[in-house]
Amino acid sequence: MISRQDLERLVQRPNGDSPVLSLFLDMSVDSNNKRNHGVFLNQKRAELEDRENRTVGTGNGSESGYGGLFQRIHDWIETSYEEANRGVVIYAEVNGDWFEALQFPVSVQNRMVVNDKPLVGPLAQVITSYQHVGVILLDREHVRILSVYLGTLLDELQFRGDPLPVPSNVKAGGYSQMRFQRRKREEMKHFFKDFAEEVDHFIQRYHPAELVLLGTDENVGRFREYLPEQTLAKVVYTGAAPVDAPASEVMARLEPYLRTEHERHDGELLAQVRDRAKHDYLATEGFQATLSALQEGRVDTLVVARDGEHEGVRCSQCGFVFVRPMARCLYDGNESLEPVDVMEEMVRLAQQQGAEIQFSDPAQLADLHGAAALLRY
Repeated sequence: MISRQDLERLVQRPNGDSPVLSLFLDMSVDSNNKRNHGVFLNQKRAELEDRENRTVGTGNGSESGYGGLFQRIHDWIETSYEEANRGVVIYAEVNGDWFEALQFPVSVQNRMVVNDKPLVGPLAQVITSYQHVGVILLDREHVRILSVYLGTLLDELQFRGDPLPVPSNVKAGGYSQMRFQRRKREEMKHFFKDFAEEVDHFIQRYHPAELVLLGTDENVGRFREYLPEQTLAKVVYTGAAPVDAPASEVMARLEPYLRTEHERHDGELLAQVRDRAKHDYLATEGFQATLSALQEGRVDTLVVARDGEHEGVRCSQCGFVFVRPMARCLYDGNESLEPVDVMEEMVRLAQQQGAEIQFSDPAQLADLHGAAALLRY
């Protein structure tokens, strides 16, 4: 399963002597229950091999090796791809040793890039668009905790309450109804206190970004009394569900609620960006202003369009990136400018600086001219 650690590792990977192929494949099935990634893969292979042949024909073999690389990709798909997954990204050096494949249960757009470094923007979009969720199902004697990420169950923990000992002076059947009910209430408090400790251990071990509480209204309400404020702050949804409901059923029922919650969060963030930009207060809008703030290390939260690309250039001398082609660098006058994908550069800078990244619907960013940010200062 992919994680933010994978993204950090790829961003920090130093450039090598060989170009890197980054290949994203949509492995989902169509209405005929077939995968169509092979068409895209064959098309890109033909394009690169044609370019290779033309390059080798000029006597420059620096880009040779695509035939063997695509065979390696084919072999990995045949032997290592798990059919339950709908997305794949493969990073590989051309004429080099590095070959790394990641697969995950959500789809991505087909895309292939050959550059001096791995393409991380589409991977960042997958990782940042899904939160790690802890789902807590409970009744008065039993709690289950599900660890869910990218719509997939990563782990499941179960705990039963440890009953209070029966006093030695009470014989079997010796409780009055009132005393029995009082004892069950005390036992429930005892159980819920233990369950809250298990939730705390779960959070410390798995670090979920969000929590969901499921059970009867009464049980959920009482259980919340035993959770600390920092835990309650993670709760994004509460609802009714039997404690023994199948995990797949629970996740399917939660999906629309979590999607709505994420859409609400996205809307609130965009509203905050618009308000700040309107008052010219710690916010940017548009590619150039946002890119400049990133290159100055001032961005707290970057907002860019899903599946976006934007052509720009980078000065080979000072490294500054510009959002439009130009004849020379505005800062050092250097005329050696290389083409870059500005969106990719922005995501890399944000990741390196520890800024939050949100990918939004392109239509929602139209009035912000395609990119925006909240600033630290």
